[in-house]
Amino acid sequence: MRAIRVATAVTGAAVAAALVAGCGSGSGGPGGAAGATGSAVTASAAAATAAGDNGVAQLPADQVLQRAVQALKGAGAVRATGSVAGEGARIDMDLRMDTSGDCTGTLSQSGTGSFRVVKAGTDLWVKPDREFWQSHGGEAMAQLVGDRYLKTTSDDPDFGEIGSLCDLGALADSLGSAGGDLAKGAPTTVAGRPALTLTADSGTGTGTMYVATTGSPVPLKLEKATGAVEFADFGTPVPSATPGPDQSLDLDQLQSPAPTASVV
Repeated sequence: MRAIRVATAVTGAAVAAALVAGCGSGSGGPGGAAGATGSAVTASAAAATAAGDNGVAQLPADQVLQRAVQALKGAGAVRATGSVAGEGARIDMDLRMDTSGDCTGTLSQSGTGSFRVVKAGTDLWVKPDREFWQSHGGEAMAQLVGDRYLKTTSDDPDFGEIGSLCDLGALADSLGSAGGDLAKGAPTTVAGRPALTLTADSGTGTGTMYVATTGSPVPLKLEKATGAVEFADFGTPVPSATPGPDQSLDLDQLQSPAPTASVV
């Protein structure tokens, strides 16, 4: 079972690092000033798709980044999809996350398999597929768990990276405080929506953030040589359904040896 913990932690860490590496500010970051989290989710969704120039194209690069961080927080929730390179393999993600730290989605690693993730509050469920079990747990573990989730909490240090990956507010702050000198690029489009680019060299490669120039100035895409992640469905709530007791096994109990029968 330790192999499952390590594998999920590594996957989560690689995705989190790739997201943060997309772009950053060398000024210590506007993340601390980006506290606009109180907008209603439905209002944020409408603003994110509203027509009309939002004015960021006329701003300096650091102010564009600040506005993008604020807009991402203000959206309340988002869907992130894409592929990044981590630990020598491609990692694909399709994850819905919000500023409360809740999330649901799938992370997969080429040649290793995938696992579903559901987080609500501090409760965390992961559900590896059969390929993942074959790579890390073996057939016996796959048979034992079957088509069920493993339940733990985000307080478990082995799953800390997965938990932090679910926090949209923390992601926004990280994007605003990463190092690198910013340069504003030419107009472009992402999924048909007008945008501009912010490019930064963090010392580990050049990262680019695509910021919407109409409606809310949300980040639409993060891109680096190692991969890209796109954001969409701004303001759409994370599904609230969680696996029931009959659909999951407690990870700590699964690892604990069964009590010895008492003979009196």
